[in-house]
Formats: sequence, structure tokens, C-alpha cells
Amino acid sequence: MKIFLRILLSLGIVVAIVVVGVFGLRFYNAEHYGWGDEEVPEYHRYEAYPDAFAGGVVEHFESGMANGFHFIPDEPIAAEPIIVFGGSEGSSNFEVAENIASKGYETYALFFFGAPNQATTLNRVPLEFFGDFLIHSDLEGEPMTVIGYSKGAELGLNLTNYYEEINHLVLYTPSHYTYMGLDFSEAAGSSWTYDGEELPYISFNQADFGPTMRMMVDMLVAKPIAYRETYESAVKNSDNTEEARIDTSMFNGKALLFGAREDAMWQGDEAAEIIAAEIGDNAEAVIYEDAGHTFGGPVNLGGMALGGTEEANEEAKVHSDQQLFRFLEENVQH
Repeated sequence: MKIFLRILLSLGIVVAIVVVGVFGLRFYNAEHYGWGDEEVPEYHRYEAYPDAFAGGVVEHFESGMANGFHFIPDEPIAAEPIIVFGGSEGSSNFEVAENIASKGYETYALFFFGAPNQATTLNRVPLEFFGDFLIHSDLEGEPMTVIGYSKGAELGLNLTNYYEEINHLVLYTPSHYTYMGLDFSEAAGSSWTYDGEELPYISFNQADFGPTMRMMVDMLVAKPIAYRETYESAVKNSDNTEEARIDTSMFNGKALLFGAREDAMWQGDEAAEIIAAEIGDNAEAVIYEDAGHTFGGPVNLGGMALGGTEEANEEAKVHSDQQLFRFLEENVQH
């Protein structure tokens, strides 16, 4: 009996040490990375957005499953319209669209989930929202340029298989696979659907135990989570990689792709090179050796490790902006 009590007491002490250690690490990491200092953005508080920008006006619209902003320059240049998507954070990439519109381009910043008339989470998002946008904006049959960031780049490439209006692509830290939705519940399926059917996807459930466990431990101690290893592992173990790979054969326009070697979110650098190689001479991939997932952004954000350094990320932002406007001037302007 005494031996049993000693073992029980020892286990209790070990558990107490672990619990104290975990809470200590959580407190330290929260202070170190400033997690508590981050404001939660309200992307769908539309009245908070400006209704004008330097050189034009902004109109919010909601039609069918389409929801976003139309930037109308006072003195538009002769060019095809530009559509901008954000990433898994759920934004419309308003600031990026505003910057492009300030150069005279008619620009649209679109939400693809999270709005009142859309899928609540980034899970089984109907691609038909884009068709609703084309109808609302009277752009059916009109050539246009799509610019997508991260998950929005995965979306943009997928859309080329359903909407021939997409004439040019600019993709930042993209994916060449369709991945599982970011719902993290039992209801999670593909990120995208079309005509009521899920697009084939890579499931995170196929990732190795090691990356999954490291991700869980980092989450437990409030350390920035680097998801790249999980994405890579899921692809490696998947038995449907060919089906989940996004077809590029339907896209006949020109494309500019950006990636970064220190991308800690997913293998966007490899995807940019692979997509460019598949498209061929009409595509160009620009890879930044020391930058992370978000150009001009922080190394860590919202509990996630994005990678790179602040200096390298800022340099990638400046250079990629130059390359973007060169591409638009050479290809998108009439």
C-alpha cells in the first residue's frame, strides 16, 4: 500500500510539474510573441471601410453569393478589370485592391467566405460565387485578371477550370493542390465545391504523427505553429495526389507567380515553380530566398509561424510590387 501511495504521489508531482511547465511556457510565449496585443479584425463591418480612395470611389456590393468592393477610378486606364482575393484570414484584401486601383485600374476586392451570404467557414466554398460576381458586375465573357494570395491563390487557380474569363493570373505563395477545408470539425471536407460536388482534396488526416504532434505541442504552449511540415506530410502520404492536383491545362493566359523559400505556412515556393513549369513560356516564377509566407508582413501572426525575417519580407514586398505593376503594364493594359 505504501509503495502504491508513493507511486501515486510521484505521478502527481510529475503531472503538477508538467502543468506548471505548460502554463509557464504559454505565459512566456504569449508575452514574447505579443499574442494578446493583436486585434481581431472585423472584415464584414462594411461601414468601417472608406467609400473613396486617392483617385476614385469604392462601392460595396452583395449579390447572390458574391460580396466585395468595387474600386472605380475617376480616370481609369484602358485595361481589363482586376479581381483580388485575400487568404484564409477571410479578408477581401482591400488594401491591395486599393493600391492597384490608385494606379487607374478598375479593381474588385472579393470575399469568398465569412460574409452573410457566403459559406460561414473556409470549408466547401461553392465556386459559383464567382459566377454570381460576374453576373452582378456585367462581366460575363469579359477577359480579366485574378490576383490571389495564399488560399486565395489556390482559389484563383481552381477558378480557371470553370471560368474562361480569367485571362491573367498573379498568385502569391500559391498551392498546386486543393486542400482540406479549414473548418477543423467533423464536418470538414474539401475547401471548394462546384455544382454541389466537392473538388478532390488532400486531407490533413493523412499527415504523419510526428508533424501533427509537434503542431499540437506548439499549440499547447502558445508557440507559433509552422504548418508547412503538416502540408508536406499530407501530400506525401496521400493516395489521391493526382486527383487533388489543380489542373492548369484550361488556362491559356499569362501568369506571374511569387514564392518564398522560408515560407513556414506551406510549400508555396515549390508550388509557384511547379505551376509556372506546367503553364510554360507564358508563366514566370519569382522566388525570394529569405522571405516568408507574407510579403511585407510579420514573421509570426495570430499564433502562426509565417516565416522569413521582417527585413526579407519587406524586401520581397517592395520587389514583388515592382514586378506586379510591370506585369500589369505589359499584359493587362490594352
